[in-house]
Amino acid sequence: MSSPWTSPDPSAPYQGWTPQPQPGAPTPQQGYGAQPGYGAQQGYTAPQAPQGYGAQQGYTAPQAPAYGAQPTYGAQPGYNAQPGASGYSTTNRWGWQAKPGIIPLRPLTIGDLFSGAFEAIRSNPKVLFGFTIVIMLLVSLIASVSILVSGLGYESVINAENDPQALQQTTEDFANALLLQMISNLVQWLSTFAGTSILTGLLAATVSQLTVGRKLTLSEAWAMTRKRLGSLIGSFALTALITAVPIVLWIVAVFASIAVADGNRDLWWLSALAFFAIIPIFILMYFFQIKLLFAPMCAVLEEIGPVASLKRSWSLVKGEFWPTLGRFLLMNLLIGFIGGFLGFVIGLIGGLVTVVVTSNPASPIGLAISMFFVMLGSGLLLPFSAAFETLIYTDLRIRKENFAAVLAQAGAQQ
Repeated sequence: MSSPWTSPDPSAPYQGWTPQPQPGAPTPQQGYGAQPGYGAQQGYTAPQAPQGYGAQQGYTAPQAPAYGAQPTYGAQPGYNAQPGASGYSTTNRWGWQAKPGIIPLRPLTIGDLFSGAFEAIRSNPKVLFGFTIVIMLLVSLIASVSILVSGLGYESVINAENDPQALQQTTEDFANALLLQMISNLVQWLSTFAGTSILTGLLAATVSQLTVGRKLTLSEAWAMTRKRLGSLIGSFALTALITAVPIVLWIVAVFASIAVADGNRDLWWLSALAFFAIIPIFILMYFFQIKLLFAPMCAVLEEIGPVASLKRSWSLVKGEFWPTLGRFLLMNLLIGFIGGFLGFVIGLIGGLVTVVVTSNPASPIGLAISMFFVMLGSGLLLPFSAAFETLIYTDLRIRKENFAAVLAQAGAQQ
């Protein structure tokens, strides 16, 4: 059986949020207060809804009122109806469960996104935080060792400058230290990139299953992500490359304008114009980031390649750019508040450890310890951001592809 997250057939007609009733389930027009059609007969009884996906035992379709009879007024059993409240069931009026997992099966509000992200963490902390801690510990350790090695290289250069007998070796040592610095920075960047890519895929896979009420184990989450590692890392790399193109072009333009204006002071405005172009450059970077935000989710959940995942993300955001941008900024605002507090606590712990280990916090060992705690602290925020972005992705599919019915079917099979 194919995954319910598989992307739809591109040749299929567009389907927006138009909830389709399950076979035999009452339609929205058959609810309380609905007027019978012309010519309805006295005593006409609406057909009973069979058990569909997620339907509860004993669910009975509401009876259509007789012709001319006044309907009974009252609240409708909506998506968030609670079992036992005025006799309402846990199914919605389309015949499937209102909330089989961490989100209701309808277009999501900003409150649904935040509550769903927190509920995801609460529902499966072992996987969400377990993988995060293990991978970020490894990434933090690699970054710390890189900082330590490059720092020791520069320290040897500084010591050589103070030693007249070793002065002849200073230039060569500095070149070696610079090369070592570049290598360590590359190793640090690659480890961070790989760790973040893998974590995003693992967390997206875990949260996607929680939307239908299924809790993955550590081995299941890894098995689901491992087979998509190539596409996952490829989509991350292409996204980073496309997003970086505007800033690279801006840097080239700034240096070129400085070189041109250096021989002609009348062209000083050219350098100023190139410098202030950073504003539209950042806008363009954000545009690419939002349009390609869901490429990693598409690569893992829909099982498509890197290029296809970028195209898929672009098409999902089409027509929903501004709501997606607003939600993304709100998420970053909340993460900023949480990260500020978490950074203070972890920074305090890291400072105490540094003081205990070395008397000089600016030494290579002190910097390595600080880097370890900084990387670890930033990684602890990934579960929330990944959960939030996965739910935005799910919401876009619900709105544009009627994905709620697919999730309801998957939830009924759990």
